[in-house]
Amino acid sequence: MFSKLVLKGTTLKTSEALKSASSQAIFPLSSLKKGERAEVVQITEEHLGKDNILPKGELERRLLEMGFVEGTEVTLQHEGFIKKDPMAVLIRVCSLVAIRRKEAQAILVRKLP
Repeated sequence: MFSKLVLKGTTLKTSEALKSASSQAIFPLSSLKKGERAEVVQITEEHLGKDNILPKGELERRLLEMGFVEGTEVTLQHEGFIKKDPMAVLIRVCSLVAIRRKEAQAILVRKLP
């Protein structure tokens, strides 16, 4: 059922190859370093588990309202002194917002050159 794809001498199923290629570059916004730019890929709170005290879907709604929409360019501008929390994130080139590092874990991004 799956077509095969050969990458550098290894044979992978197409779905596995696409998953491994796309997942390598995707990581939480909280691991971005100061001055780095990234593109928002997805907002998800599923992996936060018990760290999320808000009702299901509430954090995602709030982040979307702040401007963290898929495809939006973000830049980490500043980190707090204590535990690097909160983070100041520039959305596009016009909105600077501060969010907690825990909340930034729900924003999955892909690094831009």
